[in-house]
Parts: sequence; structure tokens; C-alpha cells
Amino acid sequence: MRIKVASLLAAAISFGAAQAVSAADMPAKAPVYKAPIAVAYNWTGCYVGANVGGVWGRSNINIPAYPANFDINDASFLGGGQIGCNYQMSQFVVGVEGNWDWMDVTGSALTGAAAAERYSVRWDWDVSIRGRLGYAPAGTPWLLYITGGPAWAKLGSANFIPGAVVTTAQSGTHNGWTIGAGAEYQWTPNWIVGIEYRYSAYQSKRYVYAGPVDVDLKTNAVTARLSYLFH
Repeated sequence: MRIKVASLLAAAISFGAAQAVSAADMPAKAPVYKAPIAVAYNWTGCYVGANVGGVWGRSNINIPAYPANFDINDASFLGGGQIGCNYQMSQFVVGVEGNWDWMDVTGSALTGAAAAERYSVRWDWDVSIRGRLGYAPAGTPWLLYITGGPAWAKLGSANFIPGAVVTTAQSGTHNGWTIGAGAEYQWTPNWIVGIEYRYSAYQSKRYVYAGPVDVDLKTNAVTARLSYLFH
């Protein structure tokens, strides 16, 4: 009996050793590859921020009585704030934004009526309410968008200087529209930096001094932006 038990134990030990050697000879399994998980950037939410940049303006001046028609060109610092809301649907982002920006587009030009007579304008600010349509490439912190909507610009002062007839400076708000495009980068889940270009055109409006004068404005503006996004 003892001999049989010893034989069985010896056989079991030999079988186990053979299995261990066989397992050691088998090639190791390669690690399972897992594709990297794309980081999801969320653009949904409302935001508030500030912008700064430059604006280039051209006012067309038409004086029917002379007649005279000429442009006044000037450039200015531009700065202000924006507030808006986004809604993301897969890789597309829709939104609405409003802005107010201060500017000082000031200039004058000879009217042609007298050697010293000039007409001057000073534009103080612009406001717009715009829709936005954007594309956010998957797995990247970027948003590329187009934007457009109604806009308003304030003519702070317009007048003849010195003029053959003494006149009083006039001011008014001009209706118009704006369109543009931009790119934004989600620096952190809440902080967004970006750059935007917009072209704006504001209607011609008539001002009456000794006679009528028609004034309009067209601008090109580039701004750098910083916004805080509330998710």
C-alpha cells in the first residue's frame, strides 16, 4: 500500500513539473491595446468676457448742395465686452452673443466748397447682437465659427470746421449689420481665449446744417477675446 501511494505521489509531482515546464516554454501573451480616449470639450453654457483690438473705419460724406462726395478714413483702438450663450450638438455649436465696444474713429476732410472748409466725424461706440454657428473638431479644444446680425454705431460728433456758416455739431445712432468669423481655444474647462474678425456696415443718415449732409460708416475690426464659460 505504501509503495502504491508513493508511486502516485511521484507521478503527480512529475506531471505537475511537466506542466510547469510546458507553460514556461509558451510565448507570453501580448498586452491588449486600448485606444486612447478622446478628451471631450464642452462648449455648452453661457459666458461673459472682454475684448481688445483695432478698428479701421471709412465714412462717406455726401453734400448734395455743393455737390461734394468724399470719404473720411481713420483707425482706432477698440475695446469692450461680450456676453453670450452656446449650445453644443455633437461637433456643432450654435449660440447668440451681444457686445459693446468703445472706439474713437475720428477724422476730417476738405469739402471742396472753400479752401479751408472741412467736415469732421467722430464715432464713439458700436453694439451688435449676433447669432453664432461653430464647429468643434472632436478631441480638440478648438471652436471655429461664423457670426452675424444687426449692429448699431454712435456718431458722437459731426460738423463743418470752420465752415463759411457757423454750425452746431450733431450726433446720432446709425443702424446696420455685421458679419465675421473667429476661432476660440478652451484653455481650461471655463476659460476661453480667441480671436475674431468682423466687417460692419452702417446706414447712411441725413444731418441738416445750412443744408443736408448724408453720412455713413463701414468698418473692419480685429479683436482678441477672453471669456469665462459657465457650464
